[in-house]
Amino acid sequence: MTAETSQTLDRGLRVLKLLADTDHGLTVTELAAKLGVNRTVVYRLLATLEQHSLVRRDLGGRARVGLGVLGLAHQVHPLLREAALPALRSLAEEIGATAHLTLVDGSEALAVAVVEPTWTDYHVAYRTGFRHPLDRGAAGRAILAGRGMQPTPDGSRWERFADGEEAVGGSLSSSPVPGDPGDPGAASEAPAATATATEPVRYVLTHGELEAGASGAAAPLLGVPGIEGSVGVVMLADSVPERVGVRVVEAATEVADALR
Repeated sequence: MTAETSQTLDRGLRVLKLLADTDHGLTVTELAAKLGVNRTVVYRLLATLEQHSLVRRDLGGRARVGLGVLGLAHQVHPLLREAALPALRSLAEEIGATAHLTLVDGSEALAVAVVEPTWTDYHVAYRTGFRHPLDRGAAGRAILAGRGMQPTPDGSRWERFADGEEAVGGSLSSSPVPGDPGDPGAASEAPAATATATEPVRYVLTHGELEAGASGAAAPLLGVPGIEGSVGVVMLADSVPERVGVRVVEAATEVADALR
């Protein structure tokens, strides 16, 4: 038996989703066409959503998502942390390295959950709230890889796989340019099986990109609608053993399953 639903609420939520999917806003006419309703209905929906600051209209009359959504979203990270902690704790204890869940926040990668191992003599300190560019560090690079992107041969930027182009299906690795410590070098392909452009890189390995002497491994979160992120570890080592990359992929799958 299908539960009864509110048509008005459904339309209001669809308005928010439509506005969230565009950077330039939508007009009343555009919203009416996408919803399949008349303009009067859209005006009423927008007026109600504006009263709750969930929608705003710019000087040109285009509707955009309002700042009120931030009040609804501020509790999302604690929920994500709670769901991810079991997998992160298992990963940290098994590998003996600091494990983390990182999400996209604008053009940056934001660590929203961190678990440190309990049995090691020393490990990398990594705090919740740590931010870094998406193209630096394993966590951010894994997110880009999850988008179907790869670094250019000179490592200066990331680009989307071309149709029919082969990507590295196992891992991408990068290291500082010799003679220039601390700078990210050109990303090089690690030995691994190849995959088509529709099959994302499984994990990313980096060394010395965010902290001298530290290496990282991260895998993208896949198949979780509305969430872009990665799961990874950071350790004090010159390189990351292959088994760590494989284990990180398993942990990312566990977290993705918990978030669905």
